[in-house]
Amino acid sequence: MMHHPSAAAASLQAVWRQRALRLAQRPPATVSGDHVTRVMVVVIGEERYGIGLADVAEVLPPVTITPLPGAPPELAGVINVHGEIRPVLDLPRLLGAASASRGGPVRVVLLRNRARVLGIPVAAIENIRPVGADEWQDSGAASNKFPVRYVQGFTRDMLRLLCTESLFSDLLGGAIA
Repeated sequence: MMHHPSAAAASLQAVWRQRALRLAQRPPATVSGDHVTRVMVVVIGEERYGIGLADVAEVLPPVTITPLPGAPPELAGVINVHGEIRPVLDLPRLLGAASASRGGPVRVVLLRNRARVLGIPVAAIENIRPVGADEWQDSGAASNKFPVRYVQGFTRDMLRLLCTESLFSDLLGGAIA
């Protein structure tokens, strides 16, 4: 005897589909009126950096980066992500911190800029936090402890906001690659 789903079961499945669609939507990068940006706080070397959530494509479990012979030192290598080869910047080197381990697995955050994706190794992911527009200070006012080109601002507690646009333009524009 064939079992047919009841109307209640079909209604419940419709509710689950709606919830799944709602949960799959990215939260807005800013809250209207408050100018709050949600950032993922990561540790690179011994410093804390913020990455705008709109720029984060995926956080990978620890992966092994395959080095590319003859590649510039700022390119740590490549990784296979869902069957696609993605470049991984040696961002710690670019920022003047200790480079990522080239032998063992490292945590990689994939950044997205339009249709482009690249990875950056991070020592740790601390949290996701909102940062109000009034908390950001221009990177030009900062000390020379880090390259201003890759940092577009910082907070009073010295959280540096990465400029992912510069990372992509340097990698794909030829300054690094």
